[in-house]
Amino acid sequence: MTDMRLRRATEAELRDWDELVLSNPDGGQFTQTLAFAELKRWDGFETHHLVFDAERPVYALALERNAWIGRFWYFPCAPFHPDMAAVVRAVRAFVEREHPRLISVKLEPRLPRDAASLSMLADAGLAQAEDVQLHTHTVIIDLERTEEEIFASFSKTARKLIRRAERDGFTVERVEGDEALFELAWQRMQTIRGGQGLEGMRGEDYYKTIWRAFTKRGQADWWLGRDGGDGPQTVTFTIPFGRIAIDKDEGSRPDRLIEGGAHLGRWTRVKHYREQGFAGLDMMGAPPTWAKDDPEHWMAGLSRFKQQFGEVVDFAPSHDLVLRPGAQQVWRKYVRPVEWRVKKRYTGVW
Repeated sequence: MTDMRLRRATEAELRDWDELVLSNPDGGQFTQTLAFAELKRWDGFETHHLVFDAERPVYALALERNAWIGRFWYFPCAPFHPDMAAVVRAVRAFVEREHPRLISVKLEPRLPRDAASLSMLADAGLAQAEDVQLHTHTVIIDLERTEEEIFASFSKTARKLIRRAERDGFTVERVEGDEALFELAWQRMQTIRGGQGLEGMRGEDYYKTIWRAFTKRGQADWWLGRDGGDGPQTVTFTIPFGRIAIDKDEGSRPDRLIEGGAHLGRWTRVKHYREQGFAGLDMMGAPPTWAKDDPEHWMAGLSRFKQQFGEVVDFAPSHDLVLRPGAQQVWRKYVRPVEWRVKKRYTGVW
Protein backbone atom coordinates (compact mmCIF):
# COMPACT_ATOMS: atom_id res chain seq x y z
CA MET A 1 0.00 0.00 0.00
CA THR A 2 1.43 3.36 -1.07
CA ASP A 3 1.75 6.04 1.60
CA MET A 4 0.32 9.17 -0.03
CA ARG A 5 -0.94 12.54 1.19
CA LEU A 6 -2.55 15.35 -0.81
CA ARG A 7 -1.66 18.96 -0.07
CA ARG A 8 -1.57 22.37 -1.75
CA ALA A 9 1.49 23.34 -3.76
CA THR A 10 3.95 25.76 -2.17
CA GLU A 11 4.92 29.07 -3.76
CA ALA A 12 8.26 27.56 -4.78
CA GLU A 13 6.48 24.63 -6.44
CA LEU A 14 4.15 27.00 -8.28
CA ARG A 15 7.14 28.86 -9.72
CA ASP A 16 8.45 25.58 -11.16
CA TRP A 17 5.03 24.06 -11.75
CA ASP A 18 5.31 23.05 -15.39
CA GLU A 19 8.70 21.43 -14.89
CA LEU A 20 7.29 19.49 -11.95
CA VAL A 21 4.31 18.35 -14.04
CA LEU A 22 6.78 16.97 -16.58
CA SER A 23 8.21 14.78 -13.80
CA ASN A 24 4.85 13.07 -13.20
CA PRO A 25 4.66 9.31 -13.83
CA ASP A 26 2.71 9.93 -17.06
CA GLY A 27 5.28 12.42 -18.38
CA GLY A 28 2.98 15.42 -18.04
CA GLN A 29 -0.25 16.52 -19.74
CA PHE A 30 -0.85 19.95 -21.30
CA THR A 31 -4.14 20.11 -19.37
CA GLN A 32 -2.11 20.30 -16.14
CA THR A 33 0.01 23.34 -17.07
CA LEU A 34 -0.06 26.92 -15.81
CA ALA A 35 -1.24 27.99 -19.27
CA PHE A 36 -4.24 25.66 -19.13
CA ALA A 37 -5.03 26.87 -15.61
CA GLU A 38 -4.99 30.45 -16.90
CA LEU A 39 -7.47 29.51 -19.62
CA LYS A 40 -9.79 27.83 -17.15
CA ARG A 41 -9.74 30.78 -14.76
CA TRP A 42 -10.71 32.98 -17.72
CA ASP A 43 -13.52 30.49 -18.38
CA GLY A 44 -14.91 30.91 -14.87
CA PHE A 45 -13.37 28.05 -12.89
CA GLU A 46 -11.37 28.12 -9.70
CA THR A 47 -8.02 26.37 -9.96
CA HIS A 48 -6.17 24.35 -7.33
CA HIS A 49 -2.54 23.32 -7.73
CA LEU A 50 -2.06 20.21 -5.63
CA VAL A 51 0.70 17.75 -4.78
CA PHE A 52 0.25 14.05 -4.09
CA ASP A 53 3.16 13.47 -1.72
CA ALA A 54 4.56 9.98 -2.14
CA GLU A 55 7.84 8.26 -2.94
CA ARG A 56 7.10 9.36 -6.51
CA PRO A 57 4.99 12.54 -6.20
CA VAL A 58 2.30 13.68 -8.61
CA TYR A 59 1.66 17.36 -9.36
CA ALA A 60 -1.94 17.94 -10.38
CA LEU A 61 -4.28 20.76 -11.36
CA ALA A 62 -7.89 20.53 -10.16
CA LEU A 63 -10.70 22.70 -11.51
CA GLU A 64 -13.64 23.73 -9.34
CA ARG A 65 -17.05 24.82 -10.54
CA ASN A 66 -20.39 25.74 -9.05
CA ALA A 67 -23.33 23.91 -10.62
CA TRP A 68 -26.18 25.59 -8.65
CA ILE A 69 -26.77 22.42 -6.64
CA GLY A 70 -23.23 22.48 -5.27
CA ARG A 71 -19.55 22.40 -6.14
CA PHE A 72 -17.52 19.88 -8.11
CA TRP A 73 -13.86 19.22 -8.79
CA TYR A 74 -12.25 17.85 -11.94
CA PHE A 75 -8.64 16.78 -12.62
CA PRO A 76 -8.29 17.08 -16.43
CA CYS A 77 -6.31 14.10 -17.79
CA ALA A 78 -4.98 13.45 -14.29
CA PRO A 79 -3.82 12.31 -11.82
CA PHE A 80 -2.03 9.13 -12.80
CA HIS A 81 -0.04 7.03 -10.34
CA PRO A 82 0.57 3.27 -10.47
CA ASP A 83 -1.39 2.99 -7.20
CA MET A 84 -4.69 4.68 -8.07
CA ALA A 85 -6.30 3.39 -4.87
CA ALA A 86 -3.77 5.48 -2.92
CA VAL A 87 -4.66 8.50 -5.08
CA VAL A 88 -8.35 8.08 -4.29
CA ARG A 89 -7.70 7.70 -0.57
CA ALA A 90 -5.57 10.85 -0.59
CA VAL A 91 -8.22 12.85 -2.48
CA ARG A 92 -10.99 11.69 -0.17
CA ALA A 93 -9.03 12.56 2.98
CA PHE A 94 -8.07 15.99 1.64
CA VAL A 95 -11.50 17.11 0.46
CA GLU A 96 -13.26 15.78 3.56
CA ARG A 97 -10.87 17.90 5.61
CA GLU A 98 -10.56 21.00 3.39
CA HIS A 99 -13.69 20.99 1.17
CA PRO A 100 -16.38 18.94 2.93
CA ARG A 101 -19.25 20.31 0.80
CA LEU A 102 -17.95 19.02 -2.54
CA ILE A 103 -20.45 16.74 -4.27
CA SER A 104 -17.92 14.74 -6.26
CA VAL A 105 -14.40 14.79 -7.65
CA LYS A 106 -13.84 13.78 -11.25
CA LEU A 107 -10.54 12.01 -11.96
CA GLU A 108 -9.29 11.31 -15.46
CA PRO A 109 -5.93 9.50 -15.54
CA ARG A 110 -4.69 9.03 -19.09
CA LEU A 111 -5.09 5.27 -19.31
CA PRO A 112 -6.05 2.96 -22.18
CA ARG A 113 -9.73 2.13 -22.36
CA ASP A 114 -9.37 -1.56 -21.62
CA ALA A 115 -10.71 -4.03 -19.08
CA ALA A 116 -7.62 -3.86 -16.88
CA SER A 117 -7.68 -0.06 -16.55
CA LEU A 118 -11.43 0.15 -15.97
CA SER A 119 -11.25 -2.61 -13.37
CA MET A 120 -8.37 -0.87 -11.56
CA LEU A 121 -10.31 2.40 -11.38
CA ALA A 122 -13.47 0.66 -10.19
CA ASP A 123 -11.52 -1.23 -7.53
CA ALA A 124 -10.11 2.10 -6.34
CA GLY A 125 -13.66 3.24 -5.55
CA LEU A 126 -14.43 5.31 -8.64
CA ALA A 127 -17.62 5.32 -10.72
CA GLN A 128 -17.24 5.40 -14.50
CA ALA A 129 -18.58 8.66 -15.97
CA GLU A 130 -18.55 10.47 -19.31
CA ASP A 131 -15.83 11.41 -21.77
CA VAL A 132 -14.74 15.00 -21.16
CA GLN A 133 -11.65 15.84 -23.19
CA LEU A 134 -11.88 15.90 -26.98
CA HIS A 135 -8.84 13.65 -27.31
CA THR A 136 -10.28 10.86 -25.15
CA HIS A 137 -10.60 9.24 -28.58
CA THR A 138 -7.89 10.29 -30.99
CA VAL A 139 -5.20 9.30 -33.49
CA ILE A 140 -1.62 9.31 -32.20
CA ILE A 141 1.25 8.86 -34.63
CA ASP A 142 3.95 6.73 -33.00
CA LEU A 143 7.24 8.62 -33.34
CA GLU A 144 9.39 5.95 -31.73
CA ARG A 145 10.12 4.44 -35.15
CA THR A 146 12.34 5.35 -38.08
CA GLU A 147 11.09 7.94 -40.56
CA GLU A 148 10.81 5.19 -43.14
CA GLU A 149 8.66 3.05 -40.86
CA ILE A 150 6.40 5.97 -39.98
CA PHE A 151 5.92 7.02 -43.61
CA ALA A 152 5.20 3.43 -44.65
CA SER A 153 2.49 3.22 -41.97
CA PHE A 154 0.48 6.03 -43.60
CA SER A 155 -2.25 5.16 -46.07
CA LYS A 156 -1.41 4.99 -49.76
CA THR A 157 -3.49 8.13 -50.31
CA ALA A 158 -1.59 10.08 -47.64
CA ARG A 159 1.80 9.07 -49.05
CA LYS A 160 0.72 10.06 -52.55
CA LEU A 161 -0.56 13.47 -51.43
CA ILE A 162 2.58 14.21 -49.39
CA ARG A 163 4.74 13.53 -52.45
CA ARG A 164 2.45 15.61 -54.67
CA ALA A 165 2.53 18.60 -52.33
CA GLU A 166 6.33 18.41 -52.14
CA ARG A 167 6.58 18.17 -55.93
CA ASP A 168 4.22 21.09 -56.53
CA GLY A 169 6.02 23.45 -54.16
CA PHE A 170 3.89 23.52 -51.01
CA THR A 171 6.03 24.88 -48.16
CA VAL A 172 5.72 24.47 -44.38
CA GLU A 173 7.46 26.66 -41.81
CA ARG A 174 7.43 27.13 -38.05
CA VAL A 175 6.87 30.75 -37.00
CA GLU A 176 6.45 32.87 -33.87
CA GLY A 177 2.91 33.44 -32.63
CA ASP A 178 1.50 36.96 -32.26
CA GLU A 179 -1.88 38.70 -32.30
CA ALA A 180 -1.95 38.93 -36.09
CA LEU A 181 -1.36 35.20 -36.35
CA PHE A 182 -4.05 34.49 -33.76
CA GLU A 183 -6.51 36.47 -35.89
CA LEU A 184 -5.47 34.58 -39.02
CA ALA A 185 -5.78 31.24 -37.22
CA TRP A 186 -9.31 32.09 -36.10
CA GLN A 187 -10.28 33.09 -39.65
CA ARG A 188 -8.91 29.85 -41.05
CA MET A 189 -10.76 27.79 -38.44
CA GLN A 190 -14.08 29.16 -39.68
CA THR A 191 -13.80 27.07 -42.84
CA ILE A 192 -14.07 23.72 -40.98
CA ARG A 193 -16.98 21.63 -42.32
CA GLY A 194 -17.81 24.14 -45.02
CA GLY A 195 -17.95 27.04 -42.58
CA GLN A 196 -20.16 25.25 -40.04
CA GLY A 197 -17.33 24.65 -37.58
CA LEU A 198 -17.33 21.73 -35.18
CA GLU A 199 -20.29 20.91 -32.97
CA GLY A 200 -19.82 22.67 -29.65
CA MET A 201 -16.88 24.71 -30.94
CA ARG A 202 -15.96 27.48 -28.52
CA GLY A 203 -15.90 31.17 -29.40
CA GLU A 204 -13.08 33.38 -30.65
CA ASP A 205 -12.09 34.70 -27.21
CA TYR A 206 -11.68 31.17 -25.84
CA TYR A 207 -9.28 30.15 -28.59
CA LYS A 208 -7.27 33.36 -28.47
CA THR A 209 -6.96 33.03 -24.69
CA ILE A 210 -5.46 29.54 -24.90
CA TRP A 211 -3.20 30.55 -27.78
CA ARG A 212 -1.88 33.54 -25.85
CA ALA A 213 -1.41 31.53 -22.65
CA PHE A 214 0.73 28.83 -24.23
CA THR A 215 2.54 31.13 -26.66
CA LYS A 216 3.73 33.60 -24.03
CA ARG A 217 5.19 30.72 -22.00
CA GLY A 218 7.11 29.33 -24.95
CA GLN A 219 4.94 26.21 -25.00
CA ALA A 220 3.39 26.69 -28.45
CA ASP A 221 4.59 25.97 -31.96
CA TRP A 222 2.87 27.71 -34.85
CA TRP A 223 3.06 26.22 -38.34
CA LEU A 224 2.13 27.86 -41.64
CA GLY A 225 1.61 26.02 -44.91
CA ARG A 226 1.80 28.02 -48.14
CA ASP A 227 0.58 27.13 -51.61
CA GLY A 228 1.24 30.46 -53.33
CA GLY A 229 -2.29 31.71 -52.82
CA ASP A 230 -3.67 34.60 -50.76
CA GLY A 231 -1.99 34.15 -47.38
CA PRO A 232 -1.10 30.84 -45.73
CA GLN A 233 -3.28 27.92 -46.80
CA THR A 234 -2.95 26.17 -43.42
CA VAL A 235 -2.36 27.41 -39.86
CA THR A 236 -1.63 24.91 -37.07
CA PHE A 237 -1.22 25.45 -33.32
CA THR A 238 0.78 22.65 -31.69
CA ILE A 239 1.55 22.16 -28.00
CA PRO A 240 4.88 20.32 -27.54
CA PHE A 241 4.50 19.40 -23.87
CA GLY A 242 5.15 16.10 -22.14
CA ARG A 243 5.88 12.95 -24.10
CA ILE A 244 3.26 13.57 -26.79
CA ALA A 245 3.11 16.73 -28.92
CA ILE A 246 -0.47 17.72 -29.76
CA ASP A 247 -1.80 19.36 -32.91
CA LYS A 248 -4.35 21.28 -30.85
CA ASP A 249 -6.00 23.57 -33.44
CA GLU A 250 -5.84 23.86 -37.19
CA GLY A 251 -7.57 25.78 -39.95
CA SER A 252 -7.17 26.10 -43.68
CA ARG A 253 -8.18 28.15 -46.70
CA PRO A 254 -10.61 25.97 -48.69
CA ASP A 255 -9.51 27.15 -52.16
CA ARG A 256 -6.37 25.02 -52.35
CA LEU A 257 -3.91 25.73 -55.15
CA ILE A 258 -1.84 22.64 -54.26
CA GLU A 259 -3.35 19.34 -53.17
CA GLY A 260 -1.93 17.58 -50.13
CA GLY A 261 -0.78 20.59 -48.13
CA ALA A 262 -2.37 19.42 -44.89
CA HIS A 263 -0.78 16.01 -45.36
CA LEU A 264 2.66 17.51 -45.95
CA GLY A 265 2.21 19.75 -42.91
CA ARG A 266 1.51 16.71 -40.76
CA TRP A 267 4.51 14.86 -42.15
CA THR A 268 6.74 17.90 -41.54
CA ARG A 269 5.65 18.03 -37.91
CA VAL A 270 6.10 14.28 -37.51
CA LYS A 271 9.74 14.59 -38.58
CA HIS A 272 10.31 17.67 -36.41
CA TYR A 273 8.87 16.24 -33.19
CA ARG A 274 10.54 12.89 -33.75
CA GLU A 275 13.88 14.72 -33.92
CA GLN A 276 12.94 16.58 -30.73
CA GLY A 277 12.50 13.27 -28.90
CA PHE A 278 8.71 13.15 -28.54
CA ALA A 279 7.10 9.72 -28.39
CA GLY A 280 4.05 10.64 -30.44
CA LEU A 281 2.04 13.29 -32.26
CA ASP A 282 -1.60 13.47 -31.14
CA MET A 283 -4.03 14.65 -33.83
CA MET A 284 -6.45 15.84 -31.12
CA GLY A 285 -9.73 14.07 -31.40
CA ALA A 286 -11.58 11.42 -33.38
CA PRO A 287 -14.77 9.40 -33.05
CA PRO A 288 -14.44 6.38 -30.73
CA THR A 289 -13.29 3.17 -32.39
CA TRP A 290 -16.85 1.84 -32.42
CA ALA A 291 -18.03 4.89 -34.44
CA LYS A 292 -14.92 5.69 -36.47
CA ASP A 293 -16.62 4.82 -39.78
CA ASP A 294 -20.01 6.33 -38.95
CA PRO A 295 -20.78 8.96 -41.63
CA GLU A 296 -23.25 10.66 -39.26
CA HIS A 297 -20.71 11.27 -36.49
CA TRP A 298 -19.98 14.97 -36.03
CA MET A 299 -16.25 14.35 -36.57
CA ALA A 300 -16.68 12.04 -39.57
CA GLY A 301 -14.90 14.27 -42.10
CA LEU A 302 -11.92 14.99 -39.87
CA SER A 303 -11.80 11.33 -38.88
CA ARG A 304 -11.40 10.18 -42.47
CA PHE A 305 -8.42 12.52 -42.83
CA LYS A 306 -6.80 11.55 -39.53
CA GLN A 307 -7.17 7.82 -40.07
CA GLN A 308 -4.90 8.13 -43.09
CA PHE A 309 -2.07 8.55 -40.55
CA GLY A 310 -2.96 5.93 -37.96
CA GLU A 311 -5.57 4.00 -36.04
CA VAL A 312 -8.04 5.54 -33.59
CA VAL A 313 -7.16 4.84 -29.96
CA ASP A 314 -9.55 5.07 -27.00
CA PHE A 315 -8.58 6.35 -23.55
CA ALA A 316 -10.51 5.70 -20.36
CA PRO A 317 -13.40 8.07 -19.66
CA SER A 318 -13.51 10.25 -16.59
CA HIS A 319 -14.38 8.60 -13.27
CA ASP A 320 -16.16 10.14 -10.30
CA LEU A 321 -15.32 9.91 -6.63
CA VAL A 322 -18.84 10.47 -5.31
CA LEU A 323 -18.88 12.18 -1.92
CA ARG A 324 -22.57 13.13 -1.63
CA PRO A 325 -24.53 10.47 -3.53
CA GLY A 326 -27.95 12.10 -3.20
CA ALA A 327 -26.80 15.44 -4.56
CA GLN A 328 -24.82 13.69 -7.32
CA GLN A 329 -27.93 11.81 -8.42
CA VAL A 330 -30.02 15.00 -8.55
CA TRP A 331 -27.30 16.76 -10.54
CA ARG A 332 -26.94 13.97 -13.09
CA LYS A 333 -30.68 13.53 -13.55
CA TYR A 334 -31.93 17.12 -13.57
CA VAL A 335 -29.17 19.74 -13.64
CA ARG A 336 -26.53 18.37 -16.02
CA PRO A 337 -28.91 17.81 -18.98
CA VAL A 338 -29.96 21.46 -18.80
CA GLU A 339 -26.35 22.68 -18.63
CA TRP A 340 -25.34 20.56 -21.61
CA ARG A 341 -28.23 21.93 -23.69
CA VAL A 342 -27.38 25.51 -22.77
CA LYS A 343 -23.59 25.34 -23.20
CA LYS A 344 -23.59 22.96 -26.19
CA ARG A 345 -19.97 21.85 -25.84
CA TYR A 346 -18.40 18.57 -26.82
CA THR A 347 -16.59 18.82 -23.46
CA GLY A 348 -19.84 19.20 -21.55
CA VAL A 349 -19.64 21.73 -18.73
CA TRP A 350 -15.88 21.53 -18.15
